[in-house]
Amino acid sequence: MDVFVRRGLSLFFIAGAIYVSFLVLGQLLPILMPFFAAFIVAYLFNPLVESLTKRVHIPRWAAIGLVFLTITGTLIVTLWFLVPLVWEQILYARSNIPNAIQWINQTLRPWLHKNLNIETNRINLNVMTDWLTSYLQANYSLDGTQQMITRLAQSGMNIIGVLSLLVLVPVVAFYFLLDWREMLARVHRLIPRRAEPKTMQILHECDAVLGAFVKGQLLVMVLLGIVYAVGLQLIGISVGLIIGIVAGFLSIIPYMGFTVGLVSALIACLFQYGFAWQNLSLVMVVFMVGQVIEGYVLQPFLLGDRIGLPPVAVIFAVLAGAQLGGVIGMLLAWPVSALLVV
Repeated sequence: MDVFVRRGLSLFFIAGAIYVSFLVLGQLLPILMPFFAAFIVAYLFNPLVESLTKRVHIPRWAAIGLVFLTITGTLIVTLWFLVPLVWEQILYARSNIPNAIQWINQTLRPWLHKNLNIETNRINLNVMTDWLTSYLQANYSLDGTQQMITRLAQSGMNIIGVLSLLVLVPVVAFYFLLDWREMLARVHRLIPRRAEPKTMQILHECDAVLGAFVKGQLLVMVLLGIVYAVGLQLIGISVGLIIGIVAGFLSIIPYMGFTVGLVSALIACLFQYGFAWQNLSLVMVVFMVGQVIEGYVLQPFLLGDRIGLPPVAVIFAVLAGAQLGGVIGMLLAWPVSALLVV
């Protein structure tokens, strides 16, 4: 009887400890997320650092600095050319909102009524503006000076939080890379000798799956974004660059990038060209070509069957990651899922 009582108490304390650990983890998740992101960054660039230290024969800290400088320079050059184009298209989209509403009233409404017998109300820009103003005043009232100061302070803290995140992740990744070998050695010493062969086998499988999958998925996102953006720009869609970038990023979720990009591009094409079936067909051709490239080139060669999860499980994992950790959580969802499968 005493044995059963002791076992019951042990299980109770273990369950309590697990529950408390999850509660603490939930509270610390916003703090831990940048460290998870920094670890993924360090994991991705560690092979490059190792290659530099062996081939060029430079200290490890110098190899890490060279890798970081190269990445930073590449990002700066890319943004230098990309940001003005995106900003120009954002301004174009904003300035053409009245034209889009006019097109809906004068072209889309008569077409829907004539061909589908659907009667819709006219859209009045002034009414929309008044509704938006009243909504903002009701939900985000800035009548009092104290409220305005509070909201400005909150916005400032959010900006500071984002900037600190952008600084924290590279710094923590640098120290992870600097201490990578010693960190792996410490983890290896914690493994019991009896479980070492099986544990090392699992860790090697995790390393192979995670490395191939993460690098492949990032390449798929970038290349798909380029295919969509270039294709839409070539057929003359004025906001094609923005749509292509968003579609490429959302391709982390199966079929999400294709669906959102296609619908957005068709709407933009309707606003720009009206019911010009040639242009609408070209938009569909661009996304069909993107799907063919993804399905028959990018996925087999860059990803293959790396993760072993059905699309529904992947969608759930990505959405759960987005709910728990925002954009970073969404990006970490697939790697964590790959590790859980192994």
